[in-house]
Amino acid sequence: MRMDKCILDANAILRFLLRDNEEQFQQIKSCINQRRCYVSLEVIAEVSYVLEGLYQVPRQDIVSNFRKLNNDVIILNADVFLRGLEIFDKTPKLDFVDCLLYGYKMEKGMEVITFDKKLQKRLEDILL
Repeated sequence: MRMDKCILDANAILRFLLRDNEEQFQQIKSCINQRRCYVSLEVIAEVSYVLEGLYQVPRQDIVSNFRKLNNDVIILNADVFLRGLEIFDKTPKLDFVDCLLYGYKMEKGMEVITFDKKLQKRLEDILL
């Protein structure tokens, strides 16, 4: 039974963005064109970690690719995602997950509770 909706994992997103395996790229592209494809913030965070750490992709390029991806798939909690992207390439000391926490604070009105003094300071600095 084929469903009209699917959720993509990090490997699928990486193949789509990197296009380093043409067969898998075409499979994902076809899926995206034919179905409603969703991506969770957890998957986006993993993709960011792999792109930045393993593939050494500059943050600016990651942001550009994520913005394009947002046009192709449905990002769950897209408001949080887009807010996090706003500061990701401007704040090199914050990793992507920290930027998502900032997004939750700004978009959902949630206070970020952390024992990480550096993270708390950075979040406060961004809000000033």
